[in-house]
Amino acid sequence: MTTATLPLVWRGRSGRTYMPFGGGRPRYGVASVVRRVTGEAGAVGTSTVEGGVPLALKLWNEGDEHALDQLQEQARVLVELSSSEEELPCPRLYDLVGTPLVTGLVMEWCPVDLELWWREKLGEPDAFGRLMATMAEVCRRVSDYHVFHAKRSGLEAGHGGLKPSNILMADDGRWLLSDFGRPQVAAPDDSPWASSRIIVGSENFVAPELLFHADQPYPAALDTWSLVASCFALLQLRRLILDDGVVPRNGTRSPRFRMHRIHQVVEVYSADPTRFRGQPLDLEAFPDPLELPEQDRKAIRDAVRGIFPTGQEKSEEAIYEQLLQLFDHGMSIDPAHRFTSARDLAAAFEGLTRRYLELTTLQDHKRPAAPKQPGPEVHEIQRLQRLAASATAKSESLERELADTRAELQALRAAIATPAAPPPPPPPSTFNRLLQAAVVSVLLVNLLLLGVGTAGAVFFFASQQ
Repeated sequence: MTTATLPLVWRGRSGRTYMPFGGGRPRYGVASVVRRVTGEAGAVGTSTVEGGVPLALKLWNEGDEHALDQLQEQARVLVELSSSEEELPCPRLYDLVGTPLVTGLVMEWCPVDLELWWREKLGEPDAFGRLMATMAEVCRRVSDYHVFHAKRSGLEAGHGGLKPSNILMADDGRWLLSDFGRPQVAAPDDSPWASSRIIVGSENFVAPELLFHADQPYPAALDTWSLVASCFALLQLRRLILDDGVVPRNGTRSPRFRMHRIHQVVEVYSADPTRFRGQPLDLEAFPDPLELPEQDRKAIRDAVRGIFPTGQEKSEEAIYEQLLQLFDHGMSIDPAHRFTSARDLAAAFEGLTRRYLELTTLQDHKRPAAPKQPGPEVHEIQRLQRLAASATAKSESLERELADTRAELQALRAAIATPAAPPPPPPPSTFNRLLQAAVVSVLLVNLLLLGVGTAGAVFFFASQQ
C-alpha cells in the first residue's frame, strides 16, 4: 500500500506561502521549533523579502497550550516592535501563520546564537575582550527594548527570559533578542508545580523575584540578572572546553553551568515555593544576599585563568577583581542593589573591555618587539633594488669592454702611422719545391741523353775512317 507524503508548506496571513530552504535542520526548543524557510514567488504585503532569501519560521509545539499562549504574546510584542521605524532590538517580523490564533511567526533569519558564537571564539587569544564587548552590545539591545516598551505603554517591563540561546546574531552581525512574551515560569501555587516543586524553565538564568512570583519593583533588574548569569555560564563553558571536558547536550542550560548563588535560591524555593508570592523578597532568607558565595568567587577566578599569556598573573588578578565587582552587583538578591538599568550594565562590561585592552597594550610595550615581517611594499622595494644592482653591474661590464675596445683602436692607429719594413718573402711551399726538383731532374736527363748521343756519333765517325 502506497502512502502520499504531504509537502511542508505554510501559508501566511499575507497570502504568501513558505517552504523549507536549503535542507537546514529544525531547531527544537522547549515551546517551539524553528525552521529555515523561504517565501514562494515575489514579495506579498508585509512579506517584503524576495524569493530565495532564507527566513525563520517559528512554530509552536502542537499539544502544548502554554507554548501556544506564549506564541500569541510573542506575536503581539513583535508586531508592536516591527511597527517602529527605528533600529529594532529583535529579528524583523514579516508574516504570521495561522488564523485566528497565531501558530507560526515568519521572521528575519539569524544563523547563530550567543552560545554558538562563543564556542567558535573562546579559543582565540583575545576571546575575553571579545566576550566583554559583545555582552556590552547585548545589554544595549536589551536597553533599547526597555525604552521602546516604556514609550509605548508608559510602563517599565523586562524580557524576563534572556539566556544565551535566545540572543541571536543576524547575517549582518547585529545582536538581536528573541522569545519575547511571558517567561516560562509557572505560578508556584499551581497544583502540579507546588506538589512536585520542580522548576520548569531555564532556572540557570531566571531572577529570584520572577521564580517566586514576588514583587518586581525594578523590571529591568530581571534582565540584568539573566545577562550576568549568562556571562558566568559562557566563561564556565570556555574553561570546560579548554580543559578538554565534555559539554552537555543542552549546553549552558545544563545545571553544570549554574552558579552556586542560584543553587541557594533554588534551596529556598524548594522549602516553600509560595512564601514570597505577591510580596517583596526577604533578604534574610538567603545566605549572603549582597555578595557572591565563595564557590562562585573561586569559579570566576578559575574562569579567567589563561586570558593573558603566561607570566601576566597580575593582569589576570586585576581583571578578576573588576569582574568580581560586576558579579557581586549583578547577582545580588536585592533587586535595588542590582543593575536596575541595562545601560549601566553595558557600561560595566565596556569598562572591563577597556581595562583588558589597556593591560594587553601595556604588556605588549614591555615585551621585546618581534621582528616585523616585511609587507608587500617592502618586497617590491627589495625587488627594485636587486634590479638596480643588476643594471649597475651590467653597466660597469659594458664600460670595461668599451675601454678595451678603445685601447685596441689606439694600437691599430699607431701601427698604421709608422711604416714597416717589407716582410721577407715567404718560404717556398712543398709543392713548389717538388716542382723545381722535377724540372731539374728532366734537365739532367736531357743533358745525359745529349751527351750519350754525342759520344755515339763521334764513335761512329771514328770507326768509318
